[in-house]
Formats: sequence, structure tokens, C-alpha cells
Amino acid sequence: MTGEPLTPGVNVDKVNVAAGLREAAGIGYASGEHQMVTEYALMRWARGEEDGAVRSFLSGGIDLTSAYRIVAAAVAAR
Repeated sequence: MTGEPLTPGVNVDKVNVAAGLREAAGIGYASGEHQMVTEYALMRWARGEEDGAVRSFLSGGIDLTSAYRIVAAAVAAR
């Protein structure tokens, strides 16, 4: 940690949580629990906690490939 503030697009990814939730629902993770896990994990990713976000996805029952697909959709969305 350098003590610098986190700036989306500079030192952390800009994350569109709604786009990630849509992607999760589209690939079969539409249950309330999966949506809650996805939202929490994407918020962690947006704070720069990528490893923690992946662990959240996995412990919430979302496989690794789907987790990265959800993150990719959330980061790519404008």
C-alpha cells in the first residue's frame, strides 16, 4: 500500500456492478444468493481486492471461469 487514494481507471478497475449482475444471471447464477455473492465480490474487485473477490466468488458457489467472465463483463461495460 502506497498510501495513495484508489482511483478507478488508474490504480483499480472501474466496475459496472449492474452489468456484472446481468452477466451472472445470463449464465445461470440468477438466484438471490448468487446475485448477492456477485455484487459483494464485484464491490471487492472495485476496491482493489481482486484475490478476495475471487475467493468470495468461489466460496459463494460460482466457478472460477464464470467469476472471471462476470468480472470481464463488469469491467468492459460503460
